[in-house]
Amino acid sequence: MTDRLIRLMRIITLVQAKPGILARELADRCSITERTIYRDMEALSSMHIPITHLGYGKGYQFIGSFALYPFDWTEEEAESFKALAKVMNQVKPLLPVGFEEAYEKVMAAHHKQRIERMVTKLHEIGTPLPGKPARKSVAEEESQYLMPI
Repeated sequence: MTDRLIRLMRIITLVQAKPGILARELADRCSITERTIYRDMEALSSMHIPITHLGYGKGYQFIGSFALYPFDWTEEEAESFKALAKVMNQVKPLLPVGFEEAYEKVMAAHHKQRIERMVTKLHEIGTPLPGKPARKSVAEEESQYLMPI
């Protein structure tokens, strides 16, 4: 089941990255058969993921403005994407105009999401955030409002 869930997420990412992608290409990219892609598309449809088939030979795309933000990278994916920064100057002549700015935006969004995730985890375990006072216990908060008689 986990493999299928990962594959379904990959299909969503591929459709978002290349609207009009054909079932044949999805199958190749996911290392499965076209028939499995059709079954996966039925599963995504039953989960109310707004993907539509544009017709024979026209592929799949999202309906409306649905989007998945794929910054839930594995450490390996994040490190490999960060490694591009080290060789950016050498490959820059080969890249289209605007690639570097797009790369910076993706890295900024990834960094922001990573920080938000860390803050959420720290908040969940009750660790005070740097520069902010520790949260007071309920008893301490109540004692500010109640006076002993």
